[in-house]
Amino acid sequence: MNKQAITRAHDDFLGKLAQQCTLSMTLQTNLKTYNISKWQMERHIEAAHQAMRSFKPKLNRLLTGNGYRRNPQLLPIMIFALEGTTNTYDHNKSLHFHIATGNFDQNRLDVNFLETLIKHWTGTGIGTDDIKITSLIRGRERGWGTYINKENYKGNEWCVDYASTQIPSHLLAY
Repeated sequence: MNKQAITRAHDDFLGKLAQQCTLSMTLQTNLKTYNISKWQMERHIEAAHQAMRSFKPKLNRLLTGNGYRRNPQLLPIMIFALEGTTNTYDHNKSLHFHIATGNFDQNRLDVNFLETLIKHWTGTGIGTDDIKITSLIRGRERGWGTYINKENYKGNEWCVDYASTQIPSHLLAY
């Protein structure tokens, strides 16, 4: 299998998973990428992954309470992608995460959701209050799976953060 075929298969896999998602989020960081060295980019990437490791349990609780601990069927699906690692030439760019999520009670998205999300994300030390949340349009979720994998086409084969991504076992049979 050549690189192009692998990338297409990866897009297909993410697209099928994204069909289980109902919400997309973009979370900006304060990790600027303009004119930084490869070594500094690696440090930024590690800081971003470390922040996501501390943020993800808080996001789980925000989406489900503690229900996912008692019942694995309630574990939200979350697909994480770290973007911005291939752009060191634009003054206004920073690393940011795209998250596609689903399998949670939509009633959890109440008035306090965004405020609490911002508090938890900025509490990581790298997160900013620049957060965009959108509903995924039924029938077009596959496109989101391809979108979050777009840096793969620019040489970043690790843009999808599988270490942070969680997929409930009952959804793997898609």
